[in-house]
Amino acid sequence: MKSGIREKVLGETKKTIERHHMLKGVKKMVIAFSSGPDSVCLLDVLQMLYGKRIEFRLVYVNHGLRPQRNLKEEENLTKKYASQYNVRYKIIPVNVKKKKVGIEAAAREKRYHALFNYMNRINAQRVCLGHNADDMVETFFMNLLRGSGTRGLKSIPAVRVPFIRPLINIKKTEILKYLKAKKLNYSMDETNRLLGYRRNLLRHKIIPELTKINPELHETIKREIELLAEDDEYLEKQAKKVYDKTANRELHHVILDTNGILKYNSSVVKRVLMNVIKELLGSLDGFESKHFQAIIGLKDKESGKRISLPKGCYAQREYGNIVVGSAKPIREKVLFIVPENEFVIFGNSIVKTRIVKNFDLKKRTSNCEVFDLDRIELPLFIRNKRSGDYIETKVGKKRLKKIYHECRIPLRRRNELMMLCDQKGILWIIGVVRAFRGFINKKTKKILVVEFETAR
Repeated sequence: MKSGIREKVLGETKKTIERHHMLKGVKKMVIAFSSGPDSVCLLDVLQMLYGKRIEFRLVYVNHGLRPQRNLKEEENLTKKYASQYNVRYKIIPVNVKKKKVGIEAAAREKRYHALFNYMNRINAQRVCLGHNADDMVETFFMNLLRGSGTRGLKSIPAVRVPFIRPLINIKKTEILKYLKAKKLNYSMDETNRLLGYRRNLLRHKIIPELTKINPELHETIKREIELLAEDDEYLEKQAKKVYDKTANRELHHVILDTNGILKYNSSVVKRVLMNVIKELLGSLDGFESKHFQAIIGLKDKESGKRISLPKGCYAQREYGNIVVGSAKPIREKVLFIVPENEFVIFGNSIVKTRIVKNFDLKKRTSNCEVFDLDRIELPLFIRNKRSGDYIETKVGKKRLKKIYHECRIPLRRRNELMMLCDQKGILWIIGVVRAFRGFINKKTKKILVVEFETAR
């Protein structure tokens, strides 16, 4: 029996590694080591299979979230196994702060970040994690309950470079039998028994009951995940094509043509929106299917309707578009400029000024304005909008809000607009409209030319 479990675990692990090309070209690898059963099994199996050609480094990430007695025991066990297998080790303490995503998610984020940084520091090629088949099944149900869609139901991938999971097809019971057969000690995290955590409730109560109904639950879920992965890969390719056709990327926003995107299948549309969020934030952490459904729902709303999304994002209907953006706080900014041959950078734009004697108005472009230097009051400065702003027009003062409405300026752009001002007030809402003063005529002696360009 002992030799049978050893052969099964070694054979299945090697099969998983080769199937996913996990160790192709790898000479040095970090093993995330907690001293628990999964990481102890992982170390022993990898050492037996690849110890002669790959250099391993054990990394224990100390989150500091449990009693010091337990953490010290785990650190000591890490040192013991490093010595036993003749590999180097590293203890990395991290400071985990509670976030909206929960303490477990915050700890995981810190752990992955620490492992990734250490891998780069020692020039390793992979980080090896000890997730097993039980973790895969639990994550499947966790994501199902959260409503994360097909992408979430794919559960834990075997490979997401540089992270690999060689034990992903091995059950926990098989890991424990392997350790018993090889007489390998390990630590146990007592918090894994607390039913107050959703994952623990699934692990100890719900999944065992489901296994009574279907003894082959792990294999069934695994097959479903493989089918979902195939479907998702196809839909992802379609979504990429639609994204390229219908999305326009700006500094902090992605603009989607409503009519262009909504003619496609809803599964494709949701994936396009996932790509938008990943484009803005780098990941989908904190987003669920209800958020993407809410964005799609904006198609039936009037222009200006805005909804809040996780991680400081928002979505808004703007005329024929849906805009998804990362909301940035508005900060007061003022730059004084010397009119003659000035070059300043304001936000995402460059503003240039010069003084000339003559200017052909017929050659003036939309990114340029001219003023009679003697009919404006220096010094000049550039700033962003302020509450109560107005501009002088031919028929009197007009609030900026009304100007924005008349010129159909989307809300997302209003915070980015710059105001060229003199001591009397706004001369030019740059790129939008100028004040009804400071015009040049035949008697003008000095002409102030202001030009801008915006990087997108």
